[in-house]
Amino acid sequence: MILNLLNFCYRKLLPLIIICLANTDLQAQIHPENASTKSKLTFDQNTDLTIYENLGFFRKFKNTLTFYNNKLEMSFSGNLVEQGLANSFISPDLQLQAELELTYKLRDNLSINSYGKYITKPLNNGGNGQTRYNSLFEQSEIGLEVKTELQKNIQLEVGDKILLDNNNLNLKSPMRVYTRLLKKF
Repeated sequence: MILNLLNFCYRKLLPLIIICLANTDLQAQIHPENASTKSKLTFDQNTDLTIYENLGFFRKFKNTLTFYNNKLEMSFSGNLVEQGLANSFISPDLQLQAELELTYKLRDNLSINSYGKYITKPLNNGGNGQTRYNSLFEQSEIGLEVKTELQKNIQLEVGDKILLDNNNLNLKSPMRVYTRLLKKF
């Protein structure tokens, strides 16, 4: 049993732990003499925490590699996600997540964003997730959205997304259309 646990930690968790501990900021400037073809590659680590009062929470330990070009941004993230329900007697789910995001700027205040996320079954709790198909929490999904800045601190997002089943990743799930209006302070 201990051998199985060590094998699991070696295959699943060790690569993520190494990425988390490698706190390095990589930046490369390609063609710095011409600002219109300026490109940059960055590695970033941060933690996102979202709490829903009396409902639950999720915390995401993000490791992101991003390539910026004049109008194009591509980023890949490998994450460890902890999420759970507020009134649950079960410990929070620990899951691995991979994200890919592509953003293309049409104008300074208008961009198109496509993304895909895959989250594993919980590493603990016998593989049974507490927050499956709850769109408030992290899910496997693909989506496309249009973002525009209406005023200096007001942003509008309109898009659609499909939540995917982690067991077979079928695309027969219903498409969800959403609109977000964000005010920055």
